[in-house]
Amino acid sequence: MQAVNILCCLFVFEPGLADLSSKWNNIRSRFEKPPPLWFMPTSLQREEILSDFETSGKPKESSWPDVPTELGQISGVAVDMFDRPVVFHRGPVTWDSTSFDISHRYRKIADGPIDVDTIVTLDPVTGDVLKSWGSGLFYMPHGLTVDVNGNTWVTDVALHQIFKFKPNSTKPALILGRRFSPGSDENHFCKPTSIAVASTGTFYVADGYCNNRIMMYSSGGTLIGQIGRQGSQLFPNMLDQFLIPHGLVLIEDQDKLCVADRENSRISCFNAGLKELERFGEPLVVSDTKFSGRPYGITAHGTEESTRYCHFFRRKHSICC
Repeated sequence: MQAVNILCCLFVFEPGLADLSSKWNNIRSRFEKPPPLWFMPTSLQREEILSDFETSGKPKESSWPDVPTELGQISGVAVDMFDRPVVFHRGPVTWDSTSFDISHRYRKIADGPIDVDTIVTLDPVTGDVLKSWGSGLFYMPHGLTVDVNGNTWVTDVALHQIFKFKPNSTKPALILGRRFSPGSDENHFCKPTSIAVASTGTFYVADGYCNNRIMMYSSGGTLIGQIGRQGSQLFPNMLDQFLIPHGLVLIEDQDKLCVADRENSRISCFNAGLKELERFGEPLVVSDTKFSGRPYGITAHGTEESTRYCHFFRRKHSICC
């Protein structure tokens, strides 16, 4: 039976609710069939969903312990080769109005890198910390991806760089971007947000808060192509006019790359160019609903026998499955 990938999206609603994938038992009985992909519950349904959760957003029945106290702002989550959750966090550093100047340059370089382990692997059953690393490497963590070969990919919006780490290594195997130097040419990023990686090693970078583009690279880090241009909330946008492309997911068997276009409040999908490079960036689909919230993260999961739907949490930033 052919697998069917289901997109799961994370949204932040005013004043700060978010839509995350999991299960929706409380409202499932209301539907004869699953709701559409872009299902938006009413405020009453949101309250019923939230009633299953503690204030922290953790299911009441969860056997996981409390979140480790040393975790700071969590900017990225992923699942590794062994189905273990991996967390990318900022430790004592917070992103606020004092972090960057008007040119997107990080103001707190003198404070040095984060001095606690920023990448934490958890036991999927107990939630216990299995390993951690990353101390002294990052300034403002953002995106996290673990590829099928166990390589860890991260973005740092203060450094304006992306990094690849091989399994069990804390030395970068690949670094792209210029340290602390935002830019818009082929050698620079400006606050890159997310990375998606194919099984071949080809990868994509969402760049990001300033450049509003998606860049495609060979496994060795050579730029292959890019799509995207600045969008506007005031006028209708073309599909390649992004306004903070914040999350990426690659559906490799469909040669499809989907983007959580945050400030445009939409999900857009494009040809990934893995099978036919000349088709990279061709528009495939855009969500036909103007979301009342902003999509921060996106992932794909599911077969014809199994599908994950959405729940609501508070102030979430990333999603994985």
